[in-house]
Amino acid sequence: MAVEADTIVKIFKAAAQQPAPASAWILKSGAAPGKSITLLSKWSQRNLERGKMVKFQQTHIIDPSTSKATDMLPVDVSTESLSRISNSDEHRAILREVPSNGSNGANKQYLEIWKHHQLYQNYDLGALDVHGDVYTDDDFSALEWSPCETKILYVAECKVPKSEPFYKPKPQDSKESKENELEKAPQKGEEYTYRAEWGELLVGKHQSVVVICDLKTGLLTRLDKIPSSYSPAQVLWTPDGNGIVGVAFKNEPRRLGLVYCTNRESIIFHLSLDKGEFSILSTAGEAVRSPRFSPNGEYLIWLQRKAGGPHHAGQQLMCCSWKTKKVLPIIGLVNSQTSIANGRPFYGIYASRLPKRCWSMDSQRVLFSTPQLCRVASYVVDIRNGDVTELVWPFEGATEGSGTILDVLQNTVVMSRGSLREPAGLVLADLPPSGQEHTVKWMQVTTWMPPTDLQKCHVQYMPLVAKNTSDSVRDFNAIYIGPQGKPNGSVPLIVFPHGGPHSCFTDEYSLGVRLMVTIGYGVLMVNYRGSIGSGDDSVNFLPKRVGDADVKDVHQAAQAALEQFPCLNPKKCVLFGGSHGGFLVTHLSGQYPDNYCAVVARNPVVDIACMSGISDIPDWCYTEAGLVYNPASVVTKDELDAMRRCSPIQYASNVKAPTLLMLGKKDLRVPYSQGLLYYHTLHANGVTTKVHVYEDVHGLGNVPVEMDSIINSLLWFEEHIG
Repeated sequence: MAVEADTIVKIFKAAAQQPAPASAWILKSGAAPGKSITLLSKWSQRNLERGKMVKFQQTHIIDPSTSKATDMLPVDVSTESLSRISNSDEHRAILREVPSNGSNGANKQYLEIWKHHQLYQNYDLGALDVHGDVYTDDDFSALEWSPCETKILYVAECKVPKSEPFYKPKPQDSKESKENELEKAPQKGEEYTYRAEWGELLVGKHQSVVVICDLKTGLLTRLDKIPSSYSPAQVLWTPDGNGIVGVAFKNEPRRLGLVYCTNRESIIFHLSLDKGEFSILSTAGEAVRSPRFSPNGEYLIWLQRKAGGPHHAGQQLMCCSWKTKKVLPIIGLVNSQTSIANGRPFYGIYASRLPKRCWSMDSQRVLFSTPQLCRVASYVVDIRNGDVTELVWPFEGATEGSGTILDVLQNTVVMSRGSLREPAGLVLADLPPSGQEHTVKWMQVTTWMPPTDLQKCHVQYMPLVAKNTSDSVRDFNAIYIGPQGKPNGSVPLIVFPHGGPHSCFTDEYSLGVRLMVTIGYGVLMVNYRGSIGSGDDSVNFLPKRVGDADVKDVHQAAQAALEQFPCLNPKKCVLFGGSHGGFLVTHLSGQYPDNYCAVVARNPVVDIACMSGISDIPDWCYTEAGLVYNPASVVTKDELDAMRRCSPIQYASNVKAPTLLMLGKKDLRVPYSQGLLYYHTLHANGVTTKVHVYEDVHGLGNVPVEMDSIINSLLWFEEHIG
């Protein structure tokens, strides 16, 4: 009997109450040996009544002698866009966004300085009119205290001259002097001039500028010595406070979409504030991110990969001697896998960023987390010899679940830890001495009652090898989660390939997957060849083979799951995926029309040729089709043919499965015209099809949209699995 909508809504409402850790910060006063540890954590949670994500902060007091934590009541911090505590723990800077009273609906931004349990200073940044909005995204944002704790460093939108029409009626009387009128006179006829942006989720971000707020004078100063051909980001102070370092993205020849893309050409720069000298520390032709100074100020590290190519790939961990400016790799690229210090396999670094504080107390070791096959694993590397050791949980040989390091202070480490069957919580440990890191002992800071519906499920990692091929890369994997103890042939299967294509599924809590298994589905999450976390050769294998190798991998994984788990019903297999996952499920329904009985595709790529001229990442279209992107050239017929041959639209006439399309009207990554093209094509071919169009972006992550889309997806499957 089909599951009713009310039942799914009830399950969703219960699951939506589960918060997720977003960040953690160990207070310096509580990191000394033998003392209680004070930990601040921030969490996000869906608020269905308000239709938005809310954030709250919790304080944890941990007694190391008893391994017990006392939690204070949570405090709502939803209006805090950025927050940073000073090194002394005596000051806190907060960038707060609150709704404006004006008619334009824009938020107002305030920079608050808290000191000695009170609001010490408050800057109305809009009224000061020194710059545009402060950047709060992961790719650009910064909020950093100077070593002397009298200045704040951040990144904002560069202020542009005001503009107005050639003719605009004005008040007859004006008290301003002619001089002031000329000084503030808007530029005429410039209000419609196009200004390039940084794409999906970065609308309105045109040109960034670094700003220093001097708390003694109250003045905001824009730093103008960074060349205008770059957009600065991720800035921090040098150890002596006389300069800054940061990332700078190249503006030319075109600003390509930046979110989810680690391949954008960029530099690590140093700007001397006393001399005004700008210098580049990294090498040309690279893509860099996450600069981090060691506690003793002797080393600067960052993540680095070649610019261009796949939107995400393996990265090197680079180290710069701050005294000599000599740069060497600590961890290089891993083509397939290598064995690390405690005998475990290591597939390379695929992290999008490093923790804000990632160094051991002695400035000799760096801690980081990265996807590895089916999970996120955490590591420590000794910069003296490059030895890498996995920080295992909870004992040597454990495989289930994922752990992400959130903060490190004086060898105290806090990590987010969870799995598909257990929502993420916080764990804490003392980092053992060098060479003994594998003996790390974790204690739980937060504990959740594991959801009963998930504890009854079975999770299986599935290593797979591509069949009937002599390809140089054959290994891939999948994760299966489904109900246990069910009769043979009684469980429908959702085949779920990830997007990207250069991302991966890991063993972490997912609200959507929880809903699927709770109402009785098995879910197969496939990491086909081209996924990250399996060696860089796997990433580089897929371009030119999209629409073929990845499609075959997903179908092979589905057949393997049907064989391995007899409870699954081969006549009730459905497809679910978004972005490149949508590309794959539309391919599968066209290439294997008799194997799948229903499809849900979220913002799917259906025609790469058409998308190449309208996406914020046109280079993706060329790269995945095995071509070279050149923004100065016009696409050729042969290039369009190559893109079309990769695309699922060519198989649309074969499709039989009822197909539900979910599209974001504000999607710049895969514009929703892609989905509409597929809808009209299927409709003309007599296929049962339906489309939902949301006022949302590529990820369809707004709370009301998320709720509507997942519930409608499951109802679509229930209606069409028979």
